Amino acid sequence: MANEQEYRKNGFMAQREKGSYAMRIRTRAGNMTSQQFCKVAELADKYGQGKLHLTNRQALEIPGVPETHYADILREVQAAGLLTAVTGLRLRTIVACPGNALCRFGLVATATLAEQLDEVFVGCEMPAKTKLGISGCPNSCAKPQGTDIGLQGAALPIVKDGCIGCGACVRTCLVNAVTVTDKQPVIDPEKCVACGRCAQKCPKQAIVVKTQGYNIYVGGKFGRQPILGAKIFAAVPEQAAEVYVAAIIRAYKQLGNAGERIAQMLSRIGLDAFVETIKKELNNNDL
Repeated sequence: MANEQEYRKNGFMAQREKGSYAMRIRTRAGNMTSQQFCKVAELADKYGQGKLHLTNRQALEIPGVPETHYADILREVQAAGLLTAVTGLRLRTIVACPGNALCRFGLVATATLAEQLDEVFVGCEMPAKTKLGISGCPNSCAKPQGTDIGLQGAALPIVKDGCIGCGACVRTCLVNAVTVTDKQPVIDPEKCVACGRCAQKCPKQAIVVKTQGYNIYVGGKFGRQPILGAKIFAAVPEQAAEVYVAAIIRAYKQLGNAGERIAQMLSRIGLDAFVETIKKELNNNDL
């Protein structure tokens, strides 16, 4: 028998009933092949109770696995190329919406970024458990503002010439950020959420997207004392997102105390100090 620390490291989670565990299998951006789903179902029949549970962080759990089956189910999970969940003081499974691959509102390729970040960062040691969420647009389905590090697709619009006063931009804006006076669109930056809808609907390209990428948030969390994260960067280009996440992680490792999540660290040192350290890390990468 292994110890509880090893169990948790490999996604084998103790349940209420003594000697009963759940094997938790993580996904990348919530995606699996149909063959992988079938394999998990097979394992649930073989080692569990023939049931599966979908977690709120896009993982699959096989509940009711006896402790005596730990080595056998782990061996089969690994042989099938499935990924076990990450626990402890590490960067946890990355949650992501489908992004522009499937969703009509998606602005960015969230699944691609989630896979890239998973390869590099998931499971790495952190000062405390660290969660990362990626949403493809301001609808924020993956709740990026409620995670330690959150990325949200953004398309920042600007006004150009050519408006015919049709009002399509006004009608399509869901936050009433656009007005048109004398065939001149005006975008209220305080209201605009950078969804890009006005630019998409403008028939004359009098409104276009200036920059598109990710808004980046830090310090969000749920739990007993929920906190919304603070936006620290706007419309970071997609190709630079991984570099920004790496800089945030390095800064957190420098400044965070053991067991201290980013929100707690920010209450101690302040947001400005964290952002300055992140910027120094970015400068080290010539960004």
